[in-house]
Amino acid sequence: MKYIFHLGRIPALSIAEIQAVFKKIEANYTIDLVNSKVLILDIENKIDFGDLLPQMGGTIKISEVFDRYKSLDEALEKTVSAVQELSEKRSGKKIIGYSIYFTQNEEKDKALEILEKVKRKFTGIKKDGSENSSIRIVPSDKNGQLNSASVFKNKMIKKGAEFNFLFKTPPSLPLSGEKLVNLSLSEKELVSLPLSKKKSISSPDKRSWGVILSKTVAIQDIKSYSERDYNRPKKDTKIGIMPPKLAQIMINLAQIKKGEVIFDPFCGIGTVLQEALLNDYKVIGSDANGEQIENSKKNLAWLSEKYILEYPNYKLFQSDIKNIIKKIKRNSIDAIVTESTLGPVYRKVPSQAEIKHNYNRFVKMYTGFFQIAKLILRKKRRIVITIPAYKMKDGKYITAPFIDRLEKIGYSVTSPLEQKFIIENVKITNRNSIIYDRPNQIVAREVFVFENK
Repeated sequence: MKYIFHLGRIPALSIAEIQAVFKKIEANYTIDLVNSKVLILDIENKIDFGDLLPQMGGTIKISEVFDRYKSLDEALEKTVSAVQELSEKRSGKKIIGYSIYFTQNEEKDKALEILEKVKRKFTGIKKDGSENSSIRIVPSDKNGQLNSASVFKNKMIKKGAEFNFLFKTPPSLPLSGEKLVNLSLSEKELVSLPLSKKKSISSPDKRSWGVILSKTVAIQDIKSYSERDYNRPKKDTKIGIMPPKLAQIMINLAQIKKGEVIFDPFCGIGTVLQEALLNDYKVIGSDANGEQIENSKKNLAWLSEKYILEYPNYKLFQSDIKNIIKKIKRNSIDAIVTESTLGPVYRKVPSQAEIKHNYNRFVKMYTGFFQIAKLILRKKRRIVITIPAYKMKDGKYITAPFIDRLEKIGYSVTSPLEQKFIIENVKITNRNSIIYDRPNQIVAREVFVFENK
């Protein structure tokens, strides 16, 4: 069965997470289509996406494909029959909605015409509904889309359906025998590192379909993410706190089994720990700052009560990096997922001298941590970590110049994204990392996956 994964703001991270999760649950699939907005997979396994999606921070929603159609009229006729089938199966009011997506900017000039046509068809569906099978249409926004909160709040998946119209998406995979670029880069080339400028590897669109019709089967619970971010008892607005969605993605990139142990040595207020607990991992957190340990305790106690975690398995202790080995047994950790300091917060781009000064302060801390981690992390297990990167005015990034030192301790940088997913607009850097930033943000996060060799 084919499913569309609607990707988050950083598509490389979204796809990397999907790839990692499917490997963990041993799902068999083939790639039908991949670009920077959606990933369409033909999946052999039967998967409960309603259960799986809350564990994934990088996918906005998942929809099940009906078919490809040459025209919008054909897709709309299928929508009518799908609503009729729903009315026969379900009594009472049905909550129906629709979203329209374009994956090529040049197609957006047709959006208004298409939106009006879809509106008319859905208005007709509502009028045709019998009294015993009433229908309520949830209005889309001016772009013809429903946001996640609206779909979730209206319980559209349980009480009706959201139909998705995806227009003219050409395939974007390498042609058979086509060679991908070499992503290796030496240490001396890392200053002012741009995102990889790979040649376009898009194959020509030989298919004649014009629209893919799908029905939403799972959607992100935005409210829950917001509560875990902003409503927990302890917050720190003075520093850049890792978003819960990013924490989830990084946990999934660690690729460990449920019930195994995740360690965060810079746990702060406990964002990684809370997301790991919710996904049934055992967690250990430490921090050199005793106040942050107390904050983590209060946040995890709040989480355990709110989500009814009867036996939350976590351990917290105060420690600097060099003394961690006194608290944790050797070779006992299955994955380390963490974010250390991002350094100063900037409102304007700092000078290269200041950035160099920051990295000189960071290098001792990171090398010390990776040396200790070597003792407690099991062999061939992963460290998933963010390291600060600085976005310059020209859009390029100045990145940490000490990654080779970390590798020499006994680690290898593992690409979070398999080559079959790497295309022009799904960006990874030339050293197999992924940049996570927000618009107008100067200090970004460079996400690395290290493997303990």
